[in-house]
Amino acid sequence: MRDRAMIAFATLRAHWKLIGLALLLAVVGTLLLKLEARTADRDKWQTRAIAEEQAHKQTVANYRAASEEAQRQAQANVARVKADQAAITERTVNDYQARLAAVDARYDIVRRQIATQAHLSSSDPAPMSIAADATCRAYAGTDCDGLLAKLAIAERQAWNLVALREWVEDQGMVKVEPEQTRLQPSGGR
Repeated sequence: MRDRAMIAFATLRAHWKLIGLALLLAVVGTLLLKLEARTADRDKWQTRAIAEEQAHKQTVANYRAASEEAQRQAQANVARVKADQAAITERTVNDYQARLAAVDARYDIVRRQIATQAHLSSSDPAPMSIAADATCRAYAGTDCDGLLAKLAIAERQAWNLVALREWVEDQGMVKVEPEQTRLQPSGGR
């Protein structure tokens, strides 16, 4: 056994450079395999990072576009609501003014009718007769012109309240919320 050990030792001594070279090649080969694996791993993660960055940029672009669209829709909605409210106000004012003109015309007709009854020979809406004035004073505490003026004021105020109530109701019926369009985010989420 000793001879064998001596032969092995002599062989080892003669070829020690080859054994060192073989060990060095084995280590280098292992390092190259690990380096190749790490390079492939690095490339895979780099590709993922680039894809994530692109997805993030696309998401940001989508949200910016959605935000701009929402702002555009909100501005359009505000314009629509203002136009609806202005139309309601204009319609209410026109109706109210027409009603007041009708009240004034009606009381002017009544005043003329009373005047013509008091002065059958005259069509001039002159002051009411003494008998008509006495009747008006008995009921209202004022002459007939004053009574008609008070009645006209009362009716104008009533129409004012009616017009205001209608205006408030109509304004309350204006739909202020825009149509909801649901934006779908990209990426299937």
